[in-house]
Amino acid sequence: MDADKAPELDELRRRLDSIDGAILDLVCERLGVVEQVAKHKSREGARLFHRSREEELIGARRDEARRRGVDPDAIENLFRQLILQSHRVQSDVIRAARPTEKKTIAIIGGAGGMGRFFARCFETLGHEVLIADVKTPLTPTDAAAKADVVMISVPIAVTVQVIEQVASKMRPDALLMDITSLKEGPVEAMLRCFPGEVVGTHPMFGPSAGALHRQVVAFCPARGERWAQWLRSTLESEGAEVVNTTPKVHDSMMAIIQVLRHFATIAFGRTLADLGADVAETLRYTSPIYRLELIMVGRLFGQDPELYADIILKNARGPEALEAHRRAVEELAAIAARADRSAFIEEFRRISACFGDFRERAMDESNYLIERMVDRM
Repeated sequence: MDADKAPELDELRRRLDSIDGAILDLVCERLGVVEQVAKHKSREGARLFHRSREEELIGARRDEARRRGVDPDAIENLFRQLILQSHRVQSDVIRAARPTEKKTIAIIGGAGGMGRFFARCFETLGHEVLIADVKTPLTPTDAAAKADVVMISVPIAVTVQVIEQVASKMRPDALLMDITSLKEGPVEAMLRCFPGEVVGTHPMFGPSAGALHRQVVAFCPARGERWAQWLRSTLESEGAEVVNTTPKVHDSMMAIIQVLRHFATIAFGRTLADLGADVAETLRYTSPIYRLELIMVGRLFGQDPELYADIILKNARGPEALEAHRRAVEELAAIAARADRSAFIEEFRRISACFGDFRERAMDESNYLIERMVDRM
């Protein structure tokens, strides 16, 4: 008898089908409970998503998987998908429960990547979106005059100029906001040029993001409360993690997160170029960590150099970070030049201590990324 058609195997397959059906039933039941939770949150005005609660849940499921002898990474993948589906259900409930109040939103610079991203988001929510850009029939000033909300989504170098151009054409009861990666200059310009409500934002992701789900948005409410509350609620209802800050604190953080990080990446790429390194050849010898780092370097150099020039050169707090980077490189290079092993180890340990508990988290998360990457190599 064909082993693939043995009665015992048929019975095992029927049991698997039955288990799969039970799993689907439980998934549907879980999503039903999620829907009830979302309705309760909507009535109470409670926050929709809680990253810390989700991470606690994932951690608990991983621990349980280990106790049962199941791969915790596989279980984490499963529950992250369940959480993603839960977010979508909750977002749908919140949209349905929210009173329909259609807004007209003008996106100045709407033909760019981030402009198109937010145009899709607002259109999905039922708002009318007006796109104004360099080559569109609709001019920025005409779009601004018609809108309830005016979003500035233009390159950093011309942000203040565009704000000055459109602010005087806006209705005084409208909202003026921007999504630039610097906040002090743009927010000051919006407050100076427009008497109405002003919010500065910085989406901490690029236009390739599929949705707002679990994306961080820095949020600087500068004047007024009504529109700030509407905007925050809109972003959070789509799963964004909104982080309240001030323009000064934001730009200080960006000096580290963007200026220092991107500069170090560019310097690494420059060093490879100066060495005449054959990138493809290095990949033949690569460890997963090197490949992961090289992927991030290659990703940066696959993007717009003007964007990175503005990010690094126009942040007033950037020079301090870059000076600290220069000193660090020189001092570490001096230790290496004199082959001072004990000094190197001492410096390594001193720096390591600054990372504290994040070191363990970094190991876990990087191991997870490496395993996923190795699967695709």
